[in-house]
Amino acid sequence: MKVIKDSQGIALVVVVIIMALLLSITGASLLFSGLNLKIASNLKSTSVAIHVADAGIQHALALIPSGTTFSYTTETTLLNSYSFGSGYSYTVTAVNDAASSGGNSRTVLTAVATRANSATRKVRAYIGRSASSWAPPGAVYIPAGSGSDANFNTTGTFFITGNDTNYSADTNLDGSADSTSAGPQAAIYGAATSNSSTNAEVVNSLSGTEKTKIQGKDYNAATSPATPSVFISAAAIDVTALVNDLKNQLDTVQYLGGLSRSATDCPTPRPNPPLAACVFGSDALPQITYIKQDTGTVRFDTGSTVTGSGVLIIEGKANLFGNFEFHGLVISLAQGSRGTEEDESQLKLKLKDNARIFGSLFLGPVGDQLKFDVKGNAAIYYSSQAINMVQTRWGSVLPQPARLVAWNEVMQ
Repeated sequence: MKVIKDSQGIALVVVVIIMALLLSITGASLLFSGLNLKIASNLKSTSVAIHVADAGIQHALALIPSGTTFSYTTETTLLNSYSFGSGYSYTVTAVNDAASSGGNSRTVLTAVATRANSATRKVRAYIGRSASSWAPPGAVYIPAGSGSDANFNTTGTFFITGNDTNYSADTNLDGSADSTSAGPQAAIYGAATSNSSTNAEVVNSLSGTEKTKIQGKDYNAATSPATPSVFISAAAIDVTALVNDLKNQLDTVQYLGGLSRSATDCPTPRPNPPLAACVFGSDALPQITYIKQDTGTVRFDTGSTVTGSGVLIIEGKANLFGNFEFHGLVISLAQGSRGTEEDESQLKLKLKDNARIFGSLFLGPVGDQLKFDVKGNAAIYYSSQAINMVQTRWGSVLPQPARLVAWNEVMQ
């Protein structure tokens, strides 16, 4: 009995010990469960932050203008605390990679993604220039400023198309391609503008019938009136910088005192072989032709036949009339006010009669008043055939979009 009495209460002690153990295990389980939730939450936050930083890289990449090099000689903030949603934001800076060719052929973007009371993640990306086939923004590129006048003044049966168009040889030697056919590349805009106000000016300057004569990407003949292929371009090209790069090429033929060609100088029908003064490069031997007209107007008169291939730069006001035909890139760079329709000598650029351009036409400079007239049977065709000829010869100076080369996470 004494032994039994000495064991009284042991059950209670065992129960208390077991309960203590159970409570400890339960508390530990709850603690670890809470830690697991925190770990999962932190993992999710850091994973999302990486994607936010990558989104910042893609956003900044879209903001870098087309070109051949990069201008970020010092660290430049492209996006500052840009809100991304769910409390995230990113900041993106750019600086040229000193180890790249010339110290400016590649730039480095650094994106830092943050969230309040959460993890921060950093991504570094190396950005170069695209090496793909170059395509202009539009058959006509109008990078006017928001306050400039960029109206079309149009009459006759003119035609502008961003649909890729090939041209045949000139077998009858009359100065014009014998025929045209569909090209292999995707359509671009008939007219590419740089902002909404310029775009509206161009569209509103067209009559209902004229809206059907600017075709290309996103053209819609089913609307009433038709929706012309006149849209804002995502690409931004510095036309003045492009002109400077092109005219400084060693093989550029320069006319620094202006230029005029009459029906007597370059008659129609043209002689065989054609007069050298009436030819500014050929498809077999394209050239860069730079004409600077400080006063007056560059004139290829009605009745004349003037042809060329490659790049034609006209710095000054110009009237390109007659049977003018050019294959490649034509750039009109005229400073100052546009003048009036009554005084045609003051217009920036005017195409009339049977003038044709296969390739693309750029107007400039950016921000100036870019009045462009196209009348009669004048036509502008986007042609990858002509553009490829330019790229093959002078591709190193054509503005290409930025492209992502590589990126990595920066551990902090």
